[in-house]
Amino acid sequence: MRSFTIGRVLDIPIRINLSLLLFVPLLVWLIAGQIELYGDVVNAVSPTTVDVEPLTEGSTPWVIGLTAALGLFVGVLLHELGHSVAAMRYGIGIASITLWIFGGLARMEDLPEDWGIEFWVALAGPLTSVGIAVVCYLALFAIPSSAPAIVIFVVAWLAVINLTLAIFNMLPAFPMDGGRIFRALLARNRPYVEATAIAAKTGRFFGIAMVLLGVLQFAPLLVLVGFFVYVAAGAESRVVTLRDLLKDVTAGDLLREDASSVTTDTTVQALLGRMFEDRQTGYPVLDDGQLVGLVSLAGLRSVPAADRSTTTVADVMTPEPPTAAPDAPAFDVLELLATTGADRVVIVEDGPDGVRLRGTLDNQSIVDYIDLVQGIGPVADAGREVTPPDGYA
Repeated sequence: MRSFTIGRVLDIPIRINLSLLLFVPLLVWLIAGQIELYGDVVNAVSPTTVDVEPLTEGSTPWVIGLTAALGLFVGVLLHELGHSVAAMRYGIGIASITLWIFGGLARMEDLPEDWGIEFWVALAGPLTSVGIAVVCYLALFAIPSSAPAIVIFVVAWLAVINLTLAIFNMLPAFPMDGGRIFRALLARNRPYVEATAIAAKTGRFFGIAMVLLGVLQFAPLLVLVGFFVYVAAGAESRVVTLRDLLKDVTAGDLLREDASSVTTDTTVQALLGRMFEDRQTGYPVLDDGQLVGLVSLAGLRSVPAADRSTTTVADVMTPEPPTAAPDAPAFDVLELLATTGADRVVIVEDGPDGVRLRGTLDNQSIVDYIDLVQGIGPVADAGREVTPPDGYA
């Protein structure tokens, strides 16, 4: 789902995913409908006894629900900032923080493979949540007993919920924080990929357990969280495996060495004929020698046959195509393909006469390389040996 940037904190873009906007009304309704259930817990925490019954009347439950929900996601944001600050202390940049239906996600520019760094970065989030819970708890002693019961109730609820989230996050259910800590500890004496595989299997086990418990307890949110943990654990394990398989491999190692291109005034009819001759489905587009776009077979399919002789490449190309340098890591190119939705990346390099076109790199070329490495092991390539990572052959 689409995300919107709402501001920056510590120069980190803060984004709101559409799923959160759809989820907040449900969360407000859930909190408003369970005020009596939370009453005993609130009174066990608060030094001031709260009469819960008046809080269930009129519009008060909805005020409490909305205030508590907003306070919860402020806590989630601070939790992710805890991860971010810890990561930045180790020189890891943070691309963005996104709040969504399952909480928050701090997107790092680089994933730490040092077990010590990952341990402290992962632990920083739960520790921040514990700190928030402590602050809320201490605030209860500073709030006068004459304060509105709504204020006392919400602050006490936030103290309990932040502590609960910290404990829940410490479950070794990869890729939750506890699962990342578990992987970090495993990676002390085994390869990172192997540690990830073990943590992912454990995460999927916890995901299945959450789904089953959620079904038995009629807790749909727990079912959703369990499903997310199960899927995300497998997905991240695959990403780490791909990253390891492509270690030390650059875009220049895998690109299609073909500097051929087309111009903006080339007709679709002429381009289709060229594609058949070259057995190629995509070309960089140049205008006065400058890269201005990328045209592929997918873009040509929308042009009716009767219009192919009058429609030019400029009408169907994708402007400002993704580019990468020949020395860019192949895994970064794979990520670029995924995030942009492009079918290929244009590989360019600086030359004495300006930018020089080297060729293109698509998903299939990367997949073919991975299949080759996994299938036959070390591959001789242009005089150098590309060795598959430990555990893969």
